[in-house]
Amino acid sequence: MAGIERISEVDRMEQAGLERAVADIERVVLASPPGTRPLFNGFLLNAKARLGVLEKKIQDAEREERNHATNEAAIVELAQKETALSAQEKETYGGFLRREFFTKKDFTKLDEFYTHSWERLSQSGKDQMSHRIWEGIRRDEYKFAELPKSVQEKEAKQAYKRLTESAVGIGNGSEIPDKDRQDFIRAYEAGKRDEAEKVLNRESFKRNFFLGTESKPVKSAQVQTGRDGEGKAAGEQIATGAAPSGSGPPSQGAGRAKQSVQDVNLEGFKLADAPGPPSVASMPQGALAPVKSLPSLGGG
Repeated sequence: MAGIERISEVDRMEQAGLERAVADIERVVLASPPGTRPLFNGFLLNAKARLGVLEKKIQDAEREERNHATNEAAIVELAQKETALSAQEKETYGGFLRREFFTKKDFTKLDEFYTHSWERLSQSGKDQMSHRIWEGIRRDEYKFAELPKSVQEKEAKQAYKRLTESAVGIGNGSEIPDKDRQDFIRAYEAGKRDEAEKVLNRESFKRNFFLGTESKPVKSAQVQTGRDGEGKAAGEQIATGAAPSGSGPPSQGAGRAKQSVQDVNLEGFKLADAPGPPSVASMPQGALAPVKSLPSLGGG
């Protein structure tokens, strides 16, 4: 699962430890005299802020894993629909579908696939490949003229079908100027394939050809991943004490969310303004024992 953030067991352990600590401290606060309760407020605020960060991080990782699984299932389904391909060819095709776009590093595999397997793809499968070919062009990974010759020939055939066959539909090709479209069609129909492929280098094809042809399951998973990223950013804002967009300024405690529990020496606290308050040491024996073994609040 390259690129997928895994759920850390350390994070889960820290989350469980903090939940126990917060529960223990809240019980102590309820049993303690009112004058001593402010001693615990800072710790509780920091602990709960850190809990919020951990919960968001774990939720994001879980969603990302689910989205990855959904995306993988969609890719396997699309590959299995290409019944004319061999098992090995389906595996290769599935690997192509895992890419958002191609780069020059893919040229050797693409040349092999377009030479021996491409013709046996369904029209939908060919569209999937074309989208990734043209997405690489849009991202300036290469120019159409730099593609392997086998890829140029097959993609020119795809372009002709897209521009002339109503069953395929012109799609975003409708945005291509009529001159560019006619220049390509005339050259292709006249058998001037080199000239036709040169026309495909024009900017209008780069901007408009084969946009957004992902399958619905794959598209859905990609959109959900984007939404989860927004939630992840909000969690990171909490971790740094920054206020999420549209909210008020962060509280002083939230800015100290990474403070370590070891920095909060409860037994050393005294109330300077309260005359003769009971000390923490005078509380029921063992009440604060869990606090001494709390996990660190720092780290991510």
